[in-house]
Amino acid sequence: MQKVLFDSSFLMAVVETPTTWYEDIVGAIGKFQPVLLECVKEELEKLASGHGSRARTANLSLEMASEFQFDPCGSARVDDEIVSAAVTGGAVVATADSELARSVRAAHQKVISLRKGRVAFG
Repeated sequence: MQKVLFDSSFLMAVVETPTTWYEDIVGAIGKFQPVLLECVKEELEKLASGHGSRARTANLSLEMASEFQFDPCGSARVDDEIVSAAVTGGAVVATADSELARSVRAAHQKVISLRKGRVAFG
């Protein structure tokens, strides 16, 4: 089963603008294992501990990801950990961060992003 690593930007984007992201991914790659790295979870927890709409969005993102598989991180920057985990595990990365998407593509891994409220693959 294909693993899909989720970045905080993707999760927060689908919370802010609900889409059929799950169904779109299943339609494109079949059944998949959603994965959240511990360092991405920590990033969301830090955002959720704040105040305002961004904190609420991060909290809802954490709730949405509560059923995901959680994988450990090393000590590198979060984006570097995501790229490394994608390469090591042959995973697809779901992100709304264009810089991270470029890094993932440069490592010859597939990216799932959002364009006009729909999931895009590349």
